[in-house]
Amino acid sequence: MMSDLPHDAEDRGGHKHTVPAAMLTAQMQRDRKRLKTAQAELVALRSQLLRMQSRPSRLVMAGARRVAQRVSALLRSSQGGLAAKAPEPSPGNLAPFSRGRVLVIDDHWPQPDRDSGSVDIVNLVRCLEELGFDVLLAAAREHETHSTAKDGLARLSIRCLTPADARSVEAFLAENGGSLDLCILCRVYCGGRFLEQALRDAPQARIIFNSIDLAFLREERRACRMGDEAGLASARMVREREEAIIRASDATIVVSQTELDLLTREVPEALVAELPLARPLAPPVTPFSRRQGIGFIGGFAHAPNVDAIRHFLSVIWPLIIRDLPEMEMTIVGADFPAGLLTGAPGRVRALGHLADVGPWFEEVRLTVAPLTFGAGAKGKVASSLAAGVPCIATPVAAEGMALRPEGGVLIASTPEDFAARLKEAYTDEALWNRLSAGGQAYAASHLSLDGWRAKLDVLLRRMGL
Repeated sequence: MMSDLPHDAEDRGGHKHTVPAAMLTAQMQRDRKRLKTAQAELVALRSQLLRMQSRPSRLVMAGARRVAQRVSALLRSSQGGLAAKAPEPSPGNLAPFSRGRVLVIDDHWPQPDRDSGSVDIVNLVRCLEELGFDVLLAAAREHETHSTAKDGLARLSIRCLTPADARSVEAFLAENGGSLDLCILCRVYCGGRFLEQALRDAPQARIIFNSIDLAFLREERRACRMGDEAGLASARMVREREEAIIRASDATIVVSQTELDLLTREVPEALVAELPLARPLAPPVTPFSRRQGIGFIGGFAHAPNVDAIRHFLSVIWPLIIRDLPEMEMTIVGADFPAGLLTGAPGRVRALGHLADVGPWFEEVRLTVAPLTFGAGAKGKVASSLAAGVPCIATPVAAEGMALRPEGGVLIASTPEDFAARLKEAYTDEALWNRLSAGGQAYAASHLSLDGWRAKLDVLLRRMGL
């Protein structure tokens, strides 16, 4: 498992990071085991080639190249760990696209102004390009349809796979898989369904499973909260598939320490890297005294957000407006369900999708993250802290992000405690200022895009890319 930067590795700023000796030892043991397996595969492939009297098959040749590359990378890492690898040129000095071709597969075009997962996909593509890779983004479900989201990506200079390139993602892999150096499969339901084809048609390419969040964990928690036995059975099936993808991939990306710890226990043979969310820092301008109300942000095609608002308005919000009757709550996010505010007491407004949430963050005094289930790290919390707006969160909303009051978040487990913490932060200017400054400090140290890119670079070099 890989929780962060490896032993004595340097990031782009030249700073050294140390991993405990036990983790380094475990990495080396895993590498040696993989090396032994890869060397045996290479011997078998060479024997197969020798037995073939005419032209060897393209699949066998590609497989031999891929195994040979794995052997080379593993030899480097097994001889003294990652620190033994010679320094590479910084990304700024690389020739454009000198590190290889990458195909990133999801099922829909990301819309970074609408949901956190889309922000993460765009960050991934941009960072790969900055690290010297030629990146192509594919959306399997929307491949043949015109999309304003795809137009938006073009304006961001993100290159998308289109019908002009291939009639489908499957066809592109079949026709061009041999030219790829890396396939990144996003989400178990989406990119994950291309695992078997990527293994077959791009046998020399490394494969990364980009989980976004662990779907089986989110579904297990939802089913447990709802008492849904059929949902639990479905979650078990999702877990089997998700863990199979993790085992078959060269590496897996998760966004929280909680998910990393879980996979360390459940899939110990896999290489898993925690790459926390990245959000741009936006220092607040509006002071405490000129801010009013509280806010919630999130896309409502995501079931945890619908449940969170329903839960908040029914059991927490009444406790808040009992003491602060003039309080207003605004809700930002696409796909807000009709009728969700029916019967809600007090002043609550759903603003729908806002293309630019910066002005909204400058107006509200606090945000809330009253999630009762979910997985991964929460973009709503990260974005709030990056904007200098303190957040009141449940343990589920804060898990895996090392959040504390000095980092801009107050965590509450019960409705009564949630309401009390919110009222305290809403009315105490000195506390609010401390939380706001702490959130900005946390965002600068934990949510930096430069830091995220450096960790991605370490993972890719760890894989021999």
